[in-house]
Amino acid sequence: MNSAQLTDLETPTTSPTLIGPDNLADYLSAVSHYCLFLDIDGTLAEFTLDPKDSFIPTSTLTLLQNIQSSGIQVGIVTGRSLIEAKQMLSPLQVPIAATHGLEMSWKQDPMGEIDLLELSQIKQNLTMACQPYPDLRIENKPYSCALHYRKDPTLADISHSLMSNAIHNLDNWTLKPGKYVWEAVPKGINKGTAILALQQYMSQSQPLCPIFIGDDITDEAGFEAVQNLSIPVEQSTNSDSKFPKQLQGIGIKVGNEPTCANYYVQDIDAVSELLEGFVKMTMSDCL
Repeated sequence: MNSAQLTDLETPTTSPTLIGPDNLADYLSAVSHYCLFLDIDGTLAEFTLDPKDSFIPTSTLTLLQNIQSSGIQVGIVTGRSLIEAKQMLSPLQVPIAATHGLEMSWKQDPMGEIDLLELSQIKQNLTMACQPYPDLRIENKPYSCALHYRKDPTLADISHSLMSNAIHNLDNWTLKPGKYVWEAVPKGINKGTAILALQQYMSQSQPLCPIFIGDDITDEAGFEAVQNLSIPVEQSTNSDSKFPKQLQGIGIKVGNEPTCANYYVQDIDAVSELLEGFVKMTMSDCL
């Protein structure tokens, strides 16, 4: 798939199907190898007014560790900075695509070209512009800058205007919408390209069926990416067909907002149930 097509979708186009652990187990019964990609905020961790107060429950980290220990590869795809993501996931050690794919845990250099002088200008512009609005929160990351208006959702339009002005005349930058946040990032970077990079890194020895669970607008490019990836079903489960069938990757939206994902779960608790289902699947495979 052309990476240029992987953009944050403004108008999702599908009616997703509710999925539970049993449905997922049935779908994956045809393949032996798959990998699990997960967003953090709104997927593994509840939202808070201050993003620094969010955390991943110990029980969830234990589930991920058990999944990983069973041989299923786990990767994280998040808008968080790499430093914050590592802190939230500790002591779990997994490959991470952070800041929407700008930072990769296995690479020292950022993905793509980043003009740090322009980024500094954006941060300065935004700091000055936000002074009259104490309920807005600026989040400075190594390679991007976000403006949160969760504390006062009525500031949505103002925050968009402030961010638009902050990147005015800077052609290499664009705005990403999220849940009560706008973020200035370099063009060409999104969670779709991040997942493709993670998939390549994690699938070096064998093809893996990708599963991505996320909740936000920025995750839509990730759903599009995994659903355009496919691997052949094993011949033993497809003996009546002349050619191997192809199993598509799975996009799972957290919540019932419009989405391009083929499946959805209701909330973070349902994500935990899916993760518990992964553990049970791996245990049954070992019997």
